[in-house]
Amino acid sequence: MVNTHIHHSRSKSSVATPDSSFPLFNAAEKNLKMPAVGLGLGFYGGNNEPYGTYPECGAEPHIDSSGHINPPPPGCGSNTEKAVYTWLHNAGGRRLDCANSYYNHKSVAQGIQQSGVDRSEIFILSKVGPTFGLGFNDTINQTMIILQELQTSWIDLLLVHWPIMVHPHETYIPPTSDPLCNVSNPSTYSEKNCRLSTWSAMVTLFNRGLVRSIGVSNYNVTHLQEIIDAGMPLPSVNQVSFNPYNYRTGRADLLEFCQKNNIQLVAYSPLGVPDARQFPVVHEGKPTGMHATLLQDPVIISLARTYERTEAQILLRWIHQLGVASNPRSMNEIHMRENLDILLKPFTINNDDMMRITNLAQDTCEVDPDWYECVGNGSLP
Repeated sequence: MVNTHIHHSRSKSSVATPDSSFPLFNAAEKNLKMPAVGLGLGFYGGNNEPYGTYPECGAEPHIDSSGHINPPPPGCGSNTEKAVYTWLHNAGGRRLDCANSYYNHKSVAQGIQQSGVDRSEIFILSKVGPTFGLGFNDTINQTMIILQELQTSWIDLLLVHWPIMVHPHETYIPPTSDPLCNVSNPSTYSEKNCRLSTWSAMVTLFNRGLVRSIGVSNYNVTHLQEIIDAGMPLPSVNQVSFNPYNYRTGRADLLEFCQKNNIQLVAYSPLGVPDARQFPVVHEGKPTGMHATLLQDPVIISLARTYERTEAQILLRWIHQLGVASNPRSMNEIHMRENLDILLKPFTINNDDMMRITNLAQDTCEVDPDWYECVGNGSLP
């Protein structure tokens, strides 16, 4: 389906070089391009941490003893504003990776306003769920709220954040008005049909012109195949955790499937999550081959020296050369500029070195079962 509700005020391009964006297909406006490197905005909104300190602020809402969700305590909203301002105004980035479950849309809007960058130059990605219910009406309603909080009349890319109602490792189940998504009623609940009902709402939003493109996040091949089998428009994007430590355990096959179906893969946690967790270095008394963070991996350090780039730039360029977009999080202007420099001052990792990175040890569910990005045999989430 082609979205015909295109406004001239959105038609400007923020592409700086031919290598700095990826074209979107399937359920996307014709000729829409997405900046290849965005700013991840999760984990900015929860704890009252000073700007620029680590670990960064978590964004998880507080669930009280009655089971009600409350917004995160104040303190990091200013962090979000400053990060967005710095990314847009100082570093020159143009894509923002948001979500309603980050609870900081209003702060994002403030950062955009303060930056002075015209809305038409900014590519805003947001997501529905998972601390909000899935289903048709809930997806429509959430999107209306997102638009209001972001103070915008359109979203460039809207994703379904998770393919299931119950978020991994969370006991909270968000309420939903859709019987297909109501996990407390086994007679009506259907995980598959809940996904399709949610996706139907996404298609409706796209056809109404409220979003320029639609996609999914944390979907595996089975989830994507459901949409194909239903004869519905395919997502333009699938966003998943993606880095060298999980590439060969599920991500390579997913990338191949997505590329075959013109679905752009986007990497979150492209550097791992160096500010929030460490990879298991030892498992059952034996070395795993991984290092505490990818930035400390000797292969990555060695390649950074060889190419005279930073370790983060090596990881992001490896991802980019695989044809995958990325969303590194940062509150550091120098790091933001370095992340964008893989496109503005490009370099090419040769094939042998690409394989050296590809062949790094893998973070499997057997080794790391409690980490929510665990991919095991490739099944997500």
